Parts: sequence; C-alpha cells; structure tokens
Amino acid sequence: MKNYIIFLLFALFSLGINAQLTLKGKVVDEQDEPLPFVNVIVKETTIGTTTDDNGKFSITLKNKKKRGTLEFSFVGYITRDVKINPKRNNLTIVLKEENNELDEVVVVFKPKKRLKKKENPAFRILKEIWKRKRRNGLDLANYYQYKKHSSIELGLNNLDTVFLRSLFADQYEDAMNNVKYDSDGINYYIPINITETVENVYGDNVNNLLREDMEAEKKEGLTTKGFVFDRMSFTFRNIDVFKNNITLLRKSFVSPLSSDGFATYDYVLYDSITRNDKKYYNIYYFPLRNEDLAFEGNFLVDSKNFSLSKIRMKVNKNINLNFVRGLTMEKEFTVKNDSLYIPTTNKYEGDFTFLDKNESNRGLTIKKTEKFEDYILNKPLAKEFYANSIEKYRPDQFSKSDAYWEGKQNEDDLATYKIIENVKGKRKIKKLTGLINTVTTGYFSVGKNWQLGPMWTAFSSNEVEGFRTRVGFRNFTTTDDRFRFNGFLAYGFKDKRLKYGGEASYLLSYKPRITTSLAYQKDIEQLGSVLLNTTQLLGRSFGTTALFSRGNNFFLSDVEKTAANFDFAISPNLHVGTNFTYETIKSASPENFNMNYLDEKGVIQSNLTNVASDVYLSYTPGRFVYGLGVSQRFGKNIFPTLVLNYKHGYKDFLNGSFSYDKLQFLYTQPILLGKFGLLDATIEGGKTFGTVPIGLLSPVPANQSLSLVRNTFSLLNYYDFVTDEYLAGHFEHHFNGFILNRVPLLKKLKLRSLVTFRAAYGSISKENRDINRSGVNYNTPNKLYYEYGFGLENIGYGNLRFLRIDAIWRSNYKPPIGSIATPTPEFAIRIGIRPGL
Repeated sequence: MKNYIIFLLFALFSLGINAQLTLKGKVVDEQDEPLPFVNVIVKETTIGTTTDDNGKFSITLKNKKKRGTLEFSFVGYITRDVKINPKRNNLTIVLKEENNELDEVVVVFKPKKRLKKKENPAFRILKEIWKRKRRNGLDLANYYQYKKHSSIELGLNNLDTVFLRSLFADQYEDAMNNVKYDSDGINYYIPINITETVENVYGDNVNNLLREDMEAEKKEGLTTKGFVFDRMSFTFRNIDVFKNNITLLRKSFVSPLSSDGFATYDYVLYDSITRNDKKYYNIYYFPLRNEDLAFEGNFLVDSKNFSLSKIRMKVNKNINLNFVRGLTMEKEFTVKNDSLYIPTTNKYEGDFTFLDKNESNRGLTIKKTEKFEDYILNKPLAKEFYANSIEKYRPDQFSKSDAYWEGKQNEDDLATYKIIENVKGKRKIKKLTGLINTVTTGYFSVGKNWQLGPMWTAFSSNEVEGFRTRVGFRNFTTTDDRFRFNGFLAYGFKDKRLKYGGEASYLLSYKPRITTSLAYQKDIEQLGSVLLNTTQLLGRSFGTTALFSRGNNFFLSDVEKTAANFDFAISPNLHVGTNFTYETIKSASPENFNMNYLDEKGVIQSNLTNVASDVYLSYTPGRFVYGLGVSQRFGKNIFPTLVLNYKHGYKDFLNGSFSYDKLQFLYTQPILLGKFGLLDATIEGGKTFGTVPIGLLSPVPANQSLSLVRNTFSLLNYYDFVTDEYLAGHFEHHFNGFILNRVPLLKKLKLRSLVTFRAAYGSISKENRDINRSGVNYNTPNKLYYEYGFGLENIGYGNLRFLRIDAIWRSNYKPPIGSIATPTPEFAIRIGIRPGL
C-alpha cells in the first residue's frame, strides 16, 4: 500500500512537470549584439519577463498544449511576434531598429503608476552606472590635459518691445538685430555683463594631483558697486552629476544618477537611440514630489559600457527656492579611444526674480558655458609641476589683445559684446542694476565713487542713547579697489552725543596678498555680545544696532579706540595677521552699571586702558573669494572655518592697565546631509591668563534684542555669565523643507523647519572675582547652560520670504542674587530677518 501511494505521487508530479513548458532564448539586434531589458510577454496574458544583461530570457508556461504568441518589444525597435511551438523551446530572436533621430523634440510625461525597481527596466541600467561611478570619464586615464573656455553672461530677461523702444529710442531698429530671446523663445533678453576665461587644466589620477592655470580673461559690461553679480556668477560651480548629492545654492539636491535615486525619482526608459553607430538608452526622470530638492530631465547612456553621453537637468519651479524661477543644466560627453568618455560642453542657465515667479515679471538671467578641447591623455608630468599653478591675483593680470580672442568667439558671442557695448551706458539699465545693488547690499550710491549705508543700521534704540540714528559711508569704485575708506556718524537723542568712527584699508601687495588697516572710533558698544573678533576693527557688536529689545539694558560701554591690522595671505584661504589696539573703556551709564575694579594698590578704578596685540590664523578651505582689491567678499558655499587667536595685554606701555594673555579658537563646520538638510555647527572656546576686570573678561554672548543673532543666547541677559575660560557650542539643523514638504496642506505654504541647540560651559578664577567692584555678581555656567528650539523659516509672500520665527526654551537657570538685570524668560519667540534662497 505504501509503495502504491509513492508511485501515485510520483506519477502526479510527472504529469505536473510535463504540463509545463519552459521557453528559453536570446534577443539580439541586427549586428548580433545582445539586447538587455527587452519585454517578453505572452500576448493576452499577464505572463511575461525581460531579458537580462546578456539578452537572455526564460519564461515558463503552465500548459504545453496551450497555444499562444510571444511578443518581443523594446522602445526604439520594431515589435516582433513569435508563435509558441513546444518543439522549439530555445529561441534566437532578432529585433530590427526603428528609424529615429537623437535631437527630435519629444514630450515624456511622469508615469501615473510607479513601477517597483525590479519591474522598471531603467533600474538595471542605473545599476550598471552605479558600478562604474567611482571611476568614470577622465578618472579612467592616469594623466590628462585639456583647455577650458568658460563664458559667464548676466542679463535682464522678460523684456517687452515697449521697454526696448524706450531704451534704444532712435537706435531701436538696429539694436533689435542683436537683441536675444529668453530660453523660452518668447520674450526678449539683454546681456549687461560678460566674463570669458581660458584655462589650462592638468590632472594626475595616479597621485591625485590637479593644476589649473589661467591663460586669458576678458570682461565687458556694467561695473557693479557691490559683489552681488559676482556671487550670482558662481551659482553653478563644480556640478558633478556622478555624486549622490549636488550642492547648489547652499542646498543639497539629489543627483538623478544617485545610488539612492529611486527614493527621489521616477525613471522611464523611453527609447534607445543610435548616433555615430553607437546605441544609447534614453532615460527620463521625474521627482516623486515636485517640492523636493531634485531635478527633472533625461540622460543618454551607452548601451555597451554604460557611460554617460548626455544629461539634461531642470529644477522644477515648485521647488522651495526663493528668487529662483528656473535652473537648467546640460552636460555632454564624447568618446575617446573607443572607451573613454570625456566632457565636451557644460551649459548652465539660471533665471532669478525678486518679487515672485510669475513668468511675465522681469528678472535676471545667468548663462554659463564651458567648452573643453585639446585633450592629451596619459602623458605624465613631474609631481613638482602640479605645485606651481598660475593663479589670478591682480585684476588685469590675464588681459589679452583682440587678436588673441579672434577665432575663439562665434557670431553669437560677438553679438553679445555688441549689445553690451550699446546698453552699458544707458541710464535705465544703470538704474535697474543700482536698485539690485541697493537691495542686496544695503548701500546706495552718492555720486560716482561714494555709497551710504547699510540701511538696516540707520535706526536703533537702547537705554543709554534712546533713539539712535546712524549714517555709514564708504568709497566704492569697483570691487577691485585697492584703497577703501569707510566710516559712520551716529547720534543719540537721549544722551545728545555725537559718535563717529572711520577705517582706512590699503592693499600693500597683490602677491603675496598683504593688507593693512587703521581705524579710530568713539562710540558706545555692547561688549558682552561677542567673544572673538580678528579683523573687524569698527563696530564689534550688534548691541547698539537693535531697534527693539527686551528688558532694561544699561550694560553698555563707552569706548574710544585706535586699532591697526596687518594681514598676510599665505594662500587665498589661509591667512595670518596681527592687530594692535589702544582703547579706553568705561561705563556708558555709571549710575546704572559701573565697571569698577580694584587696582594693585587697592584703589577702586572706573576707567580701563587696554593696550593689546593679537596674532591670529584663519583657515577656510574651499571658500570662494570675490574681488581682488583690499575688500573681499566670500561666497555662500559650504566650507569650514578655523580661527586661532592669541592676545597679549601690555601693562604700563602707553599707560596700559593690565598685563594678560588670552587664547581663543572658533571652529565652524556646515555639514550637508543630503536630502535631510544642512547642519550648521560652531564650537568656540577660550581662556584668559592673568587678573583682569570685567571689561577684559569673556561674558557668554547674550542677546536681549527680539531678533535672532548668530552664536548668541537669546534667553540670557548681558553679563549674566562672566568667565575667564569658556566653551560654547551652537548647532542649527535646517531641514530645507524635507519635513514640511510631505505634509499635504502645509507644503503649499513652502515653509521650512529647523531645530536648534546651544550650550555654554565656563568658570572664573578667584583672583578675577576678588578685584570685581562692578556691581555685576560674577556667575558662571559651571553647570551646563543650554537653550533649544524649533523654528519655521522662509515665511513671507512670493519671493520675499525673509522671515524666520523660533520658539526657544532654556535649561533651569536662575539669575544671580542681586542682579540688576530683568530676570530672563524661560521661553521666548524670536524673529530672524534674512532674505535668502
């Protein structure tokens, strides 16, 4: 009986096996090359599969008697039907290519249904790209050389004929021959500034060395009275699509070629294309959520070695980027030696507006084009060669004659120069660019070479001065001015006193870069609001520039100061320097706050003379620097900062009151965490050696204004904590919309969330306590003091989203007994005002 049951089961199993039919085979093109990702389905059924990387497939039918038809389809090829024949279970299928052109205009829409990775044929192609990401393009050559010709063009867009007629007047007909169209081809666009550069680039992948030599530079257009156009010109810099995340405008965009791309994008394998006897897969990609920091576009991939041939990237205008109406990028590569793909062209375009993103509003356009040519591969150069890059350090260093540029510019380039030459003297254009400079810098021009500002420090209020007005001024011809003088006049309507200050700076040498400054001021300052200052000789604190504050603040100092600075640049981002300061410090309101101390003879003193020198080192790797004059500005890119400072006070020299030493450091590290946002971290610390009064100690930076100020504590009063050794940390994480973009109704508001944490720890010596007669009871954060908060930013309307609101709490802290300051709150709402992207 048992043997009978086993026989019966075996018979049923054999019948099941015989009832199935497995068809195997291979799909190739007309050149007998295997075709991966071909769809193989049994028509009028749900049974199907796709070919693997070698063009092979296997499909199983449950009933061998069932007749049917196999359909082989792949975009770009003619679909082929093959009838199922049980006697032919090993097939070779040849697909013929359709006739199609690479550059035809196609419209591909985001798929309504999202395919799983394994079901999406684009996934297999992307996996092959990911395998080769670490070594791609020029990385495959041991050594390389090429020439790069770059052009950065700025202009006004969305112009209509009414504006152009009023601009050109009688020259209208001739001017229109050169005026360009916007990228959409509808409205007119006028370039107002262009910069061209030619560079020679040398790379050594064996030793990871790079040298970039500037060869030539040409500029034409309006001379700006600020650095805004320079900063805009560097919007597109070092865009590497092979990295998982692309840094753009201090934000992290997920690359469409990211190994985590399927968490951000939908991919569509649209078709395959043949160009120059090579076959390419054409893949379109779309953000899963339009509000995410991502792109949309398409890219072409070689079907054999999966190298990138071309990629187009566009930022969706629904993305939470203020002032940005559009960003587009296009990169092209070509094959070298039949295996190595090298870049040939990069094209970038940005469209910026100030009010909103309405397509009819005028705005600013940035166009950047990079062309790569004259490649030399695998020609080794000595290691020493890479240590001597030719860098720009003088404004006219790489100017060339017109003969040099002949042949390097096409007809479109020449038309650009012609229209710029025509418009740069137009009054309407100057007014527009002047308005842009005023809005972005706070300064407005008075005459040709002077500016007044910044506007946001013109009015303020404090307990000592009452309502305060301030007028600042500076000379400014170009961003490359070798000499700069800036100063201010201020008046308090309560104390009825005039305050003033001025600073003169001069660039002594271009190379090495050496600058010197001399400053004098007689003003009221809030010394308890900043810990470390190296090169800012005037106006060291924000304490007297706030219009609205909480509590009564009499903790202000009357400072008369003469200071000098000498700065030496070892490299653009490594500076050493020294300061010398002579200043007298006393209380600005003695009846409410005194700065008294005991001198060596036990006599109470109220005035302090500080004679001190500083030696500092500043290291900022990766920072962008704008301007080659004495004043420079820095790009808003992601770079760390390390500052070390040693201060020494001189007793008796020039009547100095105290001899002391102070060591301080500051380290700032912005960290991009991909799509999760930006963590901005700052750690600072210091120690004072010697016995000194309150005016030379290190109060933990407080902020009694109602606005947010970087690296200060909003729930402390000035001088709540007074230390001679301290350590503080400030951490802000900006989610850049990552959280709120996923909340169905809130995402329409385009708000961004952030969290903050700040902490301080410190102590003070017995000697410094003993000489104190200031009325301030020295209190130290020897038990960690901290504040934490949650905030919303990007609040406003249209592009004017400059408000930030933070809810802040603090640790359990009680002000010292007998403090004359208003008790600090345990919770507060603070507002930040900062226009940004």
